[in-house]
Amino acid sequence: MTRSSKWTSILFVLWMSLLTAGAAIPLAAQSITTLHSFDGSDGGGPQGALVQTTAGELYGTTPNDGANGDGTVYKITPSGTFTTVHSFNGADGSGPLDALIQATGGNFYGTTFFGGANGDGTVFKMTPSGTVTTLHSFDGSDGANPYGGLVQGTDGRFYGTALFGGSNSGGTVYKITPSGAFTVLHDFTGGPMTALIPIQR
Repeated sequence: MTRSSKWTSILFVLWMSLLTAGAAIPLAAQSITTLHSFDGSDGGGPQGALVQTTAGELYGTTPNDGANGDGTVYKITPSGTFTTVHSFNGADGSGPLDALIQATGGNFYGTTFFGGANGDGTVFKMTPSGTVTTLHSFDGSDGANPYGGLVQGTDGRFYGTALFGGSNSGGTVYKITPSGAFTVLHDFTGGPMTALIPIQR
């Protein structure tokens, strides 16, 4: 095929693509219902996804505002009944960015980007009623500022990433037990900005 024939074929394909794009099948209009609008006192700027419990309630986090300005954990029913479950105060963490995970025992686990004993973020446990326990405070050497959330392995431990810190100052992968025993598994040279994904084998 000559070069001019190739260009003719390419232009024909592009022309057909434009025709079919213009003839797309219209979809039915979708309806969106606002369940809750944050006003600052109950949190602000939610970024992480929601996690639904077996009871049907949805739990989420906001990195900003709340009673102490350090972010919140909240729950909301599918019908829109909203409750602030916990307001972070800096000492127990600040700025949770990602979703919580509900572990097999019913408690929730998550991370905060700032706060804790060293200001470098935390891993925390929270009961469904909102009692928060700091399991680990990052100190830079073991990572700093966890951006992503946690995943629970088949061994019962939680695995996560920190954006900064570690031996190369490029972030870490770590594991932590439900009681708080912490281990660095890998030191990056460039910071990871998402959670890990478990793969079933």
